[in-house]
Amino acid sequence: MSTRSTKNRSKKTAARHLMNRRVIGLGLLLMGIVFAVALIESCTHSRLFPFPKTPPSVNQTPYDWSNLQRDNKGRLSYIRDGKTLSRTGIDVSSHQQTIDWGGVAQDSISFAYIRIGFRGTSEGSLSADSFYEQNIAGAKAAGLDVGVYFYSQAITEDEAREEARFVLQQLNGQTLDYPVAYDLEPSPDGGGRADNLSQEQATALAKAFCDEIRRGGYRAIVYGNAYDLSRYDLSTLSENIWLAQYDGVPDGSISFVMWQYTSKGEVNGISRPVDITLDLSDVAQLASESQQHQ
Repeated sequence: MSTRSTKNRSKKTAARHLMNRRVIGLGLLLMGIVFAVALIESCTHSRLFPFPKTPPSVNQTPYDWSNLQRDNKGRLSYIRDGKTLSRTGIDVSSHQQTIDWGGVAQDSISFAYIRIGFRGTSEGSLSADSFYEQNIAGAKAAGLDVGVYFYSQAITEDEAREEARFVLQQLNGQTLDYPVAYDLEPSPDGGGRADNLSQEQATALAKAFCDEIRRGGYRAIVYGNAYDLSRYDLSTLSENIWLAQYDGVPDGSISFVMWQYTSKGEVNGISRPVDITLDLSDVAQLASESQQHQ
């Protein structure tokens, strides 16, 4: 066996070993990335829907309402260049009583927000929604994506954090597809404990609630109509907005990613009128990405 032949084989062997080490190294790197992603997802109970990480600036809107189309049931969709960029959902509570979630899923409803609890408008005690457990179980079993909302009447930051901890306790680690919604509204009779908060107070309460929810591994979103949202300094909130407006299309004075456009929706499986929401987060996300590349 010649010395040259032996040297050539040694070089080829070394090259193969080097290639094998590179392949192994690449494999380990890919495994590390997969593990990191899994670890991140395991640390949060919210799936990664494309809500913009940074909400659009106040008084800016990425929506062109000429893309809205209404079907024969009166439901809206946001369709651009032949592609539907919106999702249709509902929000429910004990007011809707027993729901046939299979019927809801078959009626082109993609997601459901379920009231998880509330604070009383006068005495301020915390209560779970009496239909919460059967609603969230039924919605998930029917294949709908789910989120929960809490009706707040907090008047101190401690109470807002208490409400958030109550939500986390009720969730008990369940995975949500949508953020936990914070819903602070005036009482129907105008005599509620949280009716006369200053803007500074209301903003601090929203921050306290949402911060606590994030610490629990979930995302948060702030819900309200134009009046409710005027109670906050929106420029200081880092959460996305879920806007309720039933008359006409939003004018762009409030930036949002979800739009509750009616409280009189009719959906199979629900015997009473129900709120219907358009999830426009895909549109907002595309606009955000476009701005970043400009």
